Amino acid sequence: MKVRSSSESSSSAQHSGAVPGRAVPTLVAEDLVTSVLGLLIVTAVYLDGRAHVLGLPDSFFTPWHAFLYGGLLMLVGWLAVLGRRAAARQRVARLAVVPAGYGHAVAGAAVFGVGGISDMVWHQLFGVEFGIDALLSPTHLVLFAGGALLFSGPIRASRLRAGSSSRLTGVPVLLAVTAITAVAAFALSYLSGFLADQATMAISHAPEGTAEHITGEAIASAGLASYLVTSLVIVVPLALLIRFGLAVPGTVTFLVTSLALLASVLADFPNPGVIMAAAAAGAGADLALAGLGGLGASVRVRELVMAPLLPLLLWPGQLVAVAAAEPVLWSPEMVTGVVIVSAGVSFAAVFVLGMTSSNVARSPE
Repeated sequence: MKVRSSSESSSSAQHSGAVPGRAVPTLVAEDLVTSVLGLLIVTAVYLDGRAHVLGLPDSFFTPWHAFLYGGLLMLVGWLAVLGRRAAARQRVARLAVVPAGYGHAVAGAAVFGVGGISDMVWHQLFGVEFGIDALLSPTHLVLFAGGALLFSGPIRASRLRAGSSSRLTGVPVLLAVTAITAVAAFALSYLSGFLADQATMAISHAPEGTAEHITGEAIASAGLASYLVTSLVIVVPLALLIRFGLAVPGTVTFLVTSLALLASVLADFPNPGVIMAAAAAGAGADLALAGLGGLGASVRVRELVMAPLLPLLLWPGQLVAVAAAEPVLWSPEMVTGVVIVSAGVSFAAVFVLGMTSSNVARSPE
């Protein structure tokens, strides 16, 4: 019987993708399964939110709950499969090990589980939340955080995986980033620029300090905040994708259109024109990024151009779509100002993030 030497075993481990002393990297196809399951779960969250918004019959036994919890069970089960595969590749005497980059995802599963148990206790103590209360419930915020971590595996795995330069490696990352960004957008859906219709409400010119003036200003301020917050929710992850060389062609179009579509699902498709405006804005930003890449622009230049450009393309289109359904009653100053401020704040955020980051990817050849 032939006994393999330690050098032969080490060589075999290296060939199988294992690195002695390190977590075993996943395959791109495995990351793709993870990210698709994450998107399915997020879609179920929006469908569940839609049911609450529309006042549909609510119980544990609903199609959207089956979609949501079934997806969660599949994702947790898939993480277990990945752990078992990683142990087999590394050839260790353990049932499972955490694959490279999936540590946060495993932690997210635990956080989500704790959040779920805490949420049941919260409901027993304080009752079931309705409206905006549900988005600000501490236990729901824990669930949002756990979900974001749970979906993060493909992103970190891609950054840790060596020797993979195919554009296909960016697809699972894009899907995972879309899922995480959609979680943030759902948690902040009371300030969604895709659903903002305050521009159709005239601002009162009643005397300062009167109840009418305060109410009018509050409504307008909520509209302005919606555009600003949504700009940041979209632009920051896009800038990070560009910075770390993880963006693929069509990244902006896919992310922005997906968020607009999910927001529309939440409100039962109030204005399909907003989705088309989002797709057009994303396509315009993608074309600009492709042009800059062709000119050899640095990663820093591309992210700083994208940051203000996307709001400058997105919100005028959204306002046009709103105006097509109902007259816009905001003043020209309000309409133009909200677009410019959104672009400026987005640029400032990406500029500051770039100053604090020392790990900026080089432009791909």
